[in-house]
Amino acid sequence: MNGISTITWAAWVLSVAVQICLLATLLYRRQARRFPAFTIYAAGALLQSAALLAIYNHWGFDSLRAFYVSWGLQGLITILRLLAILELCRAVFRAYRGIWVVISRGLVLLIAVVTGCAMLFGSHKPGVRIVSADGAMGLALASAVVALFLLARYYRVQAREPIRAMAIGFFLYSCFLTLNDTILQTWLSGYGPLWNFLGIVAFIGTVLVWFWALRRPYPQEARAPKLLPASVYQALSPEVNLRLRALNDRLSRLTGQPVERP
Repeated sequence: MNGISTITWAAWVLSVAVQICLLATLLYRRQARRFPAFTIYAAGALLQSAALLAIYNHWGFDSLRAFYVSWGLQGLITILRLLAILELCRAVFRAYRGIWVVISRGLVLLIAVVTGCAMLFGSHKPGVRIVSADGAMGLALASAVVALFLLARYYRVQAREPIRAMAIGFFLYSCFLTLNDTILQTWLSGYGPLWNFLGIVAFIGTVLVWFWALRRPYPQEARAPKLLPASVYQALSPEVNLRLRALNDRLSRLTGQPVERP
């Protein structure tokens, strides 16, 4: 293939194969209904891999046209990745609508601000700006996953499998993208082929993590529990549950959401 080494080509084929296995597992285990946004992201990433193979084969890896088209596709996939992470956040805090609304809005605002700053205050070269924005978005998404786990741990909200493993996969992949893009900004001309190869290998590892998490069927999540009256919590539950309920009610009022009562 024009501009792509044999080992990169082999890694790309392997990436497509493991993505097909992941998508087939989602459909076979009926996890697509439980994680529709993640399933759309997995399908989009598979289509992106196939499209990039065609683009680089037609225009060459070093083509300027291929550069902008490939990064355009990457932007769309990043949006799908954001939606998949938001889906995991919702799955963890689905019983607390106020908290979920603030998390979702805050994450979208964070992505917009970080990406905008990277584009506005980055290098004057358009290519470097795009790479900088992609790295900034990866860092923001990794930070969001960490914040999700910390908030869930603080309020003792259980993140059931496979949500935990899926979130860890997103965190590791986002961290690697940030590091890889940072190196690319420094050696933009000579690091491109290695950057591409390492990105494919990292994504293969991430897909394998997701595949391992989704390899077996999990019981459907129970319906969101109804919150008990405050008097019951005071008598039977630890104080952390009261704090979580109070926080959820406060955030529900701030965001205009109805406060759920038993």
